[in-house]
This record gives sequence, C-alpha cells and structure tokens, in this order.
Amino acid sequence: MRTQIGKIVIGFLLLAPYICSGQKLNSEKWSESEKAQYTKLTELVHYVHKKKETEISKDTLFQKYIYFDNVLSDTVQQRKIKRLAAFDDLFQYFRKTLDSIGLENLDAKPIRFYKDHKIYEPFEEKVAKKSIDGKKMYTKDSNVFAYYRKDEPENPLGTLLFEPETDKLAAWIMINQGGYKYFLTFNLF
Repeated sequence: MRTQIGKIVIGFLLLAPYICSGQKLNSEKWSESEKAQYTKLTELVHYVHKKKETEISKDTLFQKYIYFDNVLSDTVQQRKIKRLAAFDDLFQYFRKTLDSIGLENLDAKPIRFYKDHKIYEPFEEKVAKKSIDGKKMYTKDSNVFAYYRKDEPENPLGTLLFEPETDKLAAWIMINQGGYKYFLTFNLF
C-alpha cells in the first residue's frame, strides 16, 4: 500500500509541470496553432540548451524546428552557402540569450497578450509609418510570440516569428531601421 501511494505521488510530481502548463495554455485561450508553435519552441530550446555548437545538428534544426526551407531549396549554391554561414552567426544570438538567462527562467506567449506594452507597437496599424509607396509598414501579430523572464512576465525581452504552416521558428530578431520594424528572416513568405 505504501509503495503504491509513493508511486502515485512520484507520478503526480512528474506530471505536474505538464498539467500546470496545459492549464496555462487553456486558461489564456490559446489557439491550436499557438499551442503547436509553443510546443515546437520548447522542443527547440531543450534541444539546443547548454550544447556545444558541434553537438547541434543543422539537419535536425531545419527538419524539426527552424523554417529554412526556401534557403535550403535555393538553386544558387553560392547564395545558399552564404546564408547558411549567416545563419550560424545569427543563431548564436538565440542560443546566447537562452544560455545566459537560463532555460528554467524563460517562457513565451503570443504577442497578442501584450497589446498594452511597447513591444506590441510594430503590430499596431494605427501607429505604423508609411513607406515610400504609401503603404503602412506594420506586421500582423499572428504567429508572433513574446519571450520573457518568468519572474517578470510583464516585461517581454523580444519577439519570435513562426512560419504558420509548419509552426517552425522563422525569426528571432526584430530590426528597427529608420523607424520601421521588421523581422530578420532568411525566408520570404
């Protein structure tokens, strides 16, 4: 009897993080695609966390976690090689953020939960600037997450863009150039 209770308690302790995280996702009314993108993100961060660059397979990154399809199917080899080298440099930014803050201290949720925060500015059509052709330069907020320290969820650190069909991570850097903000990505949608 005592061992059965012990097994139940251990089983509950092992499942508690998953149960709590599922409650969080459901209580905030996340869409199915947001849940899939969050799952893909958590798998990615667990895959790369505290690993040396040589321990991370680019094939695995591109097959499972990061949207790089257009680059990989590029017929101009020189351009493809150049973009792969650039990816290595930029991916270090993603990994350094993860490793410096710590996997256990980071979390993310859809950017739409931050409509009253400055980080949401690039997604508001009413404050967007017009480009040369007269169109407003703003980004839709779907498929975008904000990441933050768990102890300061009201202060997001940055944004992540997901490719909507595969739910893979497409960009983790937002550029602010000349007052226009846009995601730095290797792929064109």
